[in-house]
Amino acid sequence: MTTTLVKDTNQLPDLLKLKSREAFESLYDNFSPALYGVICKMVQNTGTGEELLQDVFVKIWKNIDRYDASRGTLFTWMLNITRNTCIDYLRSSRHKMQMQLNGAPLESISVGAELNYNPENSELRGLALKLEHKYRQIIDLVYFWGYSQEEVSQMLNIPLGTVKTRSRNGLQELRKLYQNFNNNS
Repeated sequence: MTTTLVKDTNQLPDLLKLKSREAFESLYDNFSPALYGVICKMVQNTGTGEELLQDVFVKIWKNIDRYDASRGTLFTWMLNITRNTCIDYLRSSRHKMQMQLNGAPLESISVGAELNYNPENSELRGLALKLEHKYRQIIDLVYFWGYSQEEVSQMLNIPLGTVKTRSRNGLQELRKLYQNFNNNS
């Protein structure tokens, strides 16, 4: 049975900076379900999700001094740590090796590679794999994962304008690939 030890979540950052165990337990009790949901959505594996959740909370504990309330809420800061941890995992050699063991071709391994099969998207996904990495990454996150451009900007730690430019350029390249594909079919 979980109990919330710190009633006011606005106090959590200050108490965490003092390395309060009770504050950390409250943080975990209040936010782990939401963060775990984000992790599972991104990595599509509950076992890996549990490991990554643990990694996220270790990073939060170790880096709480970097949290700046003037730049956003504690949850937004933790969400960014969560997303970055997932992206790091999806880019890792460990993940790529696991995907190969599960039978996925190496060229399909990228951020968003574990999306469920959708016949409506399969043709476009195949063409998107031919895009330059910087475009493919944005197209995957925005159009196949459903993240907003602002969320992608935060996740990848790049300016919003860069995300918008890469999205537009990536779509233009994808359109050309699609037209060539249809002309050759």
